Amino acid sequence: MTKGRIRSLLWLLIVGVGVFLIVKFVVTPHIVYGDSMTPTLKTWDFCLMQRVRHYEPHRGDIVVFRTADNPPLYFVKRVIGLSGETVAIERGVFKINGAPLSESYTTINPNWQMEPLLLRTGRIFVLGDNRDFDLEDYVKGPVATRLVQERMLWHWRWKR
Repeated sequence: MTKGRIRSLLWLLIVGVGVFLIVKFVVTPHIVYGDSMTPTLKTWDFCLMQRVRHYEPHRGDIVVFRTADNPPLYFVKRVIGLSGETVAIERGVFKINGAPLSESYTTINPNWQMEPLLLRTGRIFVLGDNRDFDLEDYVKGPVATRLVQERMLWHWRWKR
């Protein structure tokens, strides 16, 4: 083998290990399946998600969280309510501490009702952008931030 080939193979190995480490510990690619985040995310959209350990939630983040079930189920939803806030839904309007939340990312606001709920420390309230379902079938309730696995960095939609 020549010196040039050895150098090329060494660079290829370094790049391969680097990509592996990034995908294993920093970001993960996902293909969306399902309608719960329509119109923001649609089936077959490509998402790049950042792995998170100690997640500091921000309203509007799109996150992947797992259930405490064995085996766990994974969901993609948007962070709506944060720890220490009171969340409620009145006639389809989501309210945070009594004030209406402006939600430009959803186009459907059914006439849902939900009694005020205080989110304890370490809890967030998540909801999908597609609200064309019954509230009881749709809302999972508060989610512990320790169950949040990833947050979305970027997404791309295939041209159809």
